Amino acid sequence: MRTDEAGFTLLEVMAAFVIASLATLVLYQAGFNGAAAAAAAARTQEAVVRAQSRLASIGTLTRMQPEQLTGDDGGGFHWQLNIAVDQAAGNLTLYDVQVTEIFGNRHVTLTTQRLGPTS
Repeated sequence: MRTDEAGFTLLEVMAAFVIASLATLVLYQAGFNGAAAAAAAARTQEAVVRAQSRLASIGTLTRMQPEQLTGDDGGGFHWQLNIAVDQAAGNLTLYDVQVTEIFGNRHVTLTTQRLGPTS
C-alpha cells in the first residue's frame, strides 16, 4: 500500500465535516419549525375554545340585541362580538352572531344565528 493513499486527505475530512454540519443544521431547523408550528396550533386551539365559550354565553349571559362589544380575554387574547338583526317577524328576531378571538397577528372567527325576542 502506498503512503499517499493510506488515509483521508484534509480536503476529504473537511468535506465530510461540512456535510455533517449542514445535515445537523437542517435537522435543527426542522425541529425548531415543528415546535413553532405546534405552539401556533395550540394558541389557535385555545382561541377556538375561547370563542366557542363566548358564543355559548350569547342569549344566556348576553342579551340578544344588535350590538358590537370588545374586551380582553387575558393571556394575549382579545375578543370582538357582533350581533346584528337578520330577520324579524312578530315578536321573534333571527340574529347573526359573530365572535372573533384575536391573538397576536392572528384571529379566529365563529359565526352562527340565534333566535331571540324582538327588542
